[in-house]
Amino acid sequence: MKKYICFLMLGVLLFSSCDSDEDLGESLIDTSTPELNETDKWIRENFTIPYNIEVKYRFDDAEVDNGKVLTPAKLEKVRPFLEAMKTVWIDPYALYGGEDFVKMMVPKLLVLVGSHNYNKNGSIILGQAENGRKVTIFDINYFDPADKTIMDRIFSTMQHEFGHILHQNVMYPLEYEKITPGYTTAWMNYGKSDALVMGFITAYSMNNPNDDFVEMIAKMLTKSREEWNEYVESAYVSSWDPDYELLLKQKEEGIAKIRQKEEMVVNYFLQVWNIDLYELQAHIHEVTVNLANK
Repeated sequence: MKKYICFLMLGVLLFSSCDSDEDLGESLIDTSTPELNETDKWIRENFTIPYNIEVKYRFDDAEVDNGKVLTPAKLEKVRPFLEAMKTVWIDPYALYGGEDFVKMMVPKLLVLVGSHNYNKNGSIILGQAENGRKVTIFDINYFDPADKTIMDRIFSTMQHEFGHILHQNVMYPLEYEKITPGYTTAWMNYGKSDALVMGFITAYSMNNPNDDFVEMIAKMLTKSREEWNEYVESAYVSSWDPDYELLLKQKEEGIAKIRQKEEMVVNYFLQVWNIDLYELQAHIHEVTVNLANK
């Protein structure tokens, strides 16, 4: 008896749902073809069609941390930034790594945010990479190709995040993290000279081995070979310090550790990706200087 009642009720429900004339109103799903401005068309021709990269510059709260106060990228900054990014990042990797390398490794979603992204401890997040698929870049509204400080900061971030994608696909040798095992989440308490003396290329590279590895990549690819060598040896040690001799020895040991890391990074690029990192470094420096001069 219960079985018949169930079938009867199901039939009534089906009949009611099919026979209803209730007006559900207009769909809330926008199925219209979006209108493309000149920036959208340029992105399609230079990023989407050749590399299958989606670029989001209009604010989308589904793509960012809603617990942060963030502002969208200014339209007039988007194309200049993307043109520079293509010149300084995508084109050099296509030249030295090949088109297939770029198509395979470059993330398929780039999210551009106009403002800084502050942490509660006062540090700033310059960029984020997520599972090799998405990279978010902040500070777009401050972009200026003629300002070397801004260029170094933004494209160091790009190289840093791309470095994460590379090692997420093929890991660097585990021996790397044994060179300087003193990693700490309190890296913000150290200055540039402190880090260099301890064998880290930046204070942030003290965070963990992965950040250490990609910070090496980022610093190398935002400097010429000469600038890189000067930076490695730039830790300040005061001759007035009573422990001067000890500090000088520690500095030399730190430089040796960084050079050891440099060798491993260069070998990683050559053996895994068939890219000469020094040639890539020289090319990126050249196009960056040309971009600034324009």
